[in-house]
Amino acid sequence: MKLFIDASGWVQLMNPAAPFHEQIVEQFNSSLNNNDKIFTHNIAVGIALSDIRRVVGVPIANKFSTTIEEAYTGTYLSILWIGRRTQKEAIRLMRQHMDLDLDVYDFASYVLMQRRRINTILTTRADYRSLGLRVIPEREE
Repeated sequence: MKLFIDASGWVQLMNPAAPFHEQIVEQFNSSLNNNDKIFTHNIAVGIALSDIRRVVGVPIANKFSTTIEEAYTGTYLSILWIGRRTQKEAIRLMRQHMDLDLDVYDFASYVLMQRRRINTILTTRADYRSLGLRVIPEREE
């Protein structure tokens, strides 16, 4: 399986007090054990790092940063990059779906996922379902 993790997923993973922490840790560990391909993008890592630092503290933010670097230089994680073309397409999609509670970087995630045929995302943003993605954790809205 291919799994994409957005900024909210990273924050939930690193914050034991977060509402979906246990479910996200369980899925993340399962993906690691199954040798699933795990993806994220550069902006998601940056947003997550800032949020983790603010919400959980500097030591956990530093641990997150180190873990991301190690995972990226290993075989565990692919960090995709949002360039001009991806951002332009994300803005176009956002204009088409103004009813969804997703920001431009959420739509950029979707664009990158579509290009790589990734259908599952670890996130707290349930509106990705409206774009046809499997959202983990699965929950009632």
